[in-house]
Amino acid sequence: MANIYFTGFMASGKTRIGKLLAERLGLEHIDSDSFIEERAGKSVAEIFEQEGEAKFRELERNAIKEISQKECAVVSLGGGAITQSENVQAIRSSGILICMRAEPEILSERIGRNENRPLMAGLEPEARLEKIKAMLAQREKFYALADFDVESNEDPPETRILPLLLDAVKLWKNLAVRVNLSSGESYPIFTGNNILEYTDVLLRTLKLSPKYEMLVCTDSNIAEKQRDNLKMLCEKAGECKDFIFPAGESSKNLKELNDFWTFMLKNRYSRKTCLLQFSGGVVGDMAGFAAATYQRGIPFVQFPTSLLAMVDSSVGGKVAINHPEGKNMIGAFYQPQAVICDLSVLETMPQEEFYAGLAEIVKYGIIYDSCFFDWLEKNAAEILAKNANALNCIVKRSCEIKAEVVGIDERETGLRATLNYGHTFGHAIEKLTNYSKLSHGIAVGLGMRVAGRLSAITGRWSKEEEARQNELLSKFCIPKTLKECGVDINTEEAWNAMGADKKAEKQKRVYILPLKIGQVEITSEPTKEQITEAWSGVL
Repeated sequence: MANIYFTGFMASGKTRIGKLLAERLGLEHIDSDSFIEERAGKSVAEIFEQEGEAKFRELERNAIKEISQKECAVVSLGGGAITQSENVQAIRSSGILICMRAEPEILSERIGRNENRPLMAGLEPEARLEKIKAMLAQREKFYALADFDVESNEDPPETRILPLLLDAVKLWKNLAVRVNLSSGESYPIFTGNNILEYTDVLLRTLKLSPKYEMLVCTDSNIAEKQRDNLKMLCEKAGECKDFIFPAGESSKNLKELNDFWTFMLKNRYSRKTCLLQFSGGVVGDMAGFAAATYQRGIPFVQFPTSLLAMVDSSVGGKVAINHPEGKNMIGAFYQPQAVICDLSVLETMPQEEFYAGLAEIVKYGIIYDSCFFDWLEKNAAEILAKNANALNCIVKRSCEIKAEVVGIDERETGLRATLNYGHTFGHAIEKLTNYSKLSHGIAVGLGMRVAGRLSAITGRWSKEEEARQNELLSKFCIPKTLKECGVDINTEEAWNAMGADKKAEKQKRVYILPLKIGQVEITSEPTKEQITEAWSGVL
């Protein structure tokens, strides 16, 4: 487990609650101010008085850098520690950050009991309160960086705060990665077994509950197969209602979405509504697009139930519906508040859907991480056996890769387009089969075979590397040809279907092709003849 850091204004209870939590968890507790005093051989007040605040901040940076090297401790930070970017970087890279909050009047009263506060020394109560309010306003943008908030107005904090924190720590120790966007915003992705039970804690720590009314979205298959989990999710979200979409890619359309909007409007859901999406990629896209557009935008949280959704569609904020002229043509970029991948829900997933998810996982090795591809080759048997550690590894690493790419290019202006490896061809297959014959992942796996063949035809990568890709896809039960799937299309149909691809520019078709395992390029060079030859391999 990573370090647990407490931030917040002076007298918010960071040290007291930190000590209590450390004691309950059997961990070391560190107070950063006491740590600095021990290293400096003098009190914080003396450092301020003799050397000034700038020197104290320098000592603080050094202390937090040293503390961040520890593997498992509870750390109570000084009130201004996270106002320095170096400290924030060290904290975020080594643990979770909890912000303790209290009303200014309560903080002022607590501070008044202790004269040993250098920044408040000598102030009368009224002046002290005004300074607290001003400092809180200045620091708010820094406190907002916390992974979650805890209100500490009550004295003592043990009765209410400690149980909440203990549950929160159980959830947050499953933090896989943060998606850090160029806008400065971020959201967490969790992976683990049986973590749905912490939904109420998650919603509270994400500041969604009780501020927002919840509504759960799912589909008819999940509503049946995951009946107990769906019921628990609704209960944990405040006994909220659920909405059930028809299952399947063919239902990802404007009619079904309009039915959902109508349901929300008739039930008087407001801007203070949060959608909880508990299903696969289809409902994830539908609920995300609904959240992006309903009353100009409401928050949503992804609870993906398929391997494909966990490693791909639930991460990154691309939400859309299909149109007869093309897949995902009407949509938006709209990020979730969090993604919770509870691996235990995969137990009811059909085997073909499991294979579909593996196709997207192979994609990450091809486009970004050759070491991950090597690992997939060596551990294919454990993955197919659904070994718990192997599943956690493939979901976590896939989310890490996608989070890194999305963080660099949220709106798909360059690097993010590489995530569509195999998709140009796969989307054409889906369109020509009316989104009903093959799952998205299987279509993408076939599309990767076409893209790999095209890359070899055009001399971009070797036949040996193409063979490695195809062998791993075959190990993961991705079909070699459309004929195996009972699909009969010709190359001309395939060529025309690709013309509606989202990456295509006017009069120019764009392809993602590998240069080697772990590296791809975006190109429009291949000719129709070369693409026809590549298609022939899977037709």
